Amino acid sequence: MKISTAFIALSTFFLCAGAYAEEQIISVPGEGWRIRFEAPKLTPTPGLASSVFFGRADRFQLSFFVEPPRCPGGDSKEIIYSCFARTLRKNPYVLWDTERGNTVPNGVYVTYMIRIERDGGVGRSLNINLLFARNGKWADVHASIASPGKDDVEKLYAIMDSMKIEDDPTSAERSGASVPEGARKAP
Repeated sequence: MKISTAFIALSTFFLCAGAYAEEQIISVPGEGWRIRFEAPKLTPTPGLASSVFFGRADRFQLSFFVEPPRCPGGDSKEIIYSCFARTLRKNPYVLWDTERGNTVPNGVYVTYMIRIERDGGVGRSLNINLLFARNGKWADVHASIASPGKDDVEKLYAIMDSMKIEDDPTSAERSGASVPEGARKAP
């Protein structure tokens, strides 16, 4: 796993979340746990059918996936990172020389830039994925910001650094209640 001293220094430097953030909670239907984090108010938007959540706030976007492991070999941070990096390497929009992986208490951060040319223009986005395993499933919290500036980098890291993975005290699995109809159950 590539670990960048600059990445560690930036992560340490960018610990303040900023005044624009508020607590967000996304429960994983059928699993009994959730993520909690500080971010701008997200407006849910249609995402992939396999996502637990997909939402936006201006140029910021967050998606959350929970699925069976994609690769054999267990649930270690190294296995999850290696599997994700192999998939990421196939994406023609990823600027591979910007990719960095770093272990964090909650899992693994994978940070990279995407560059897309469309309609004669060039667009860029900064992306951070938090990858982790919980209860035999793999999870991917993906946050990105389009056309990032210096302040945006700080805010994106602050959002990811605020991420908590915890049991869901309101979950149907814990209370014995049924899962609400229409909730997306993790595969």
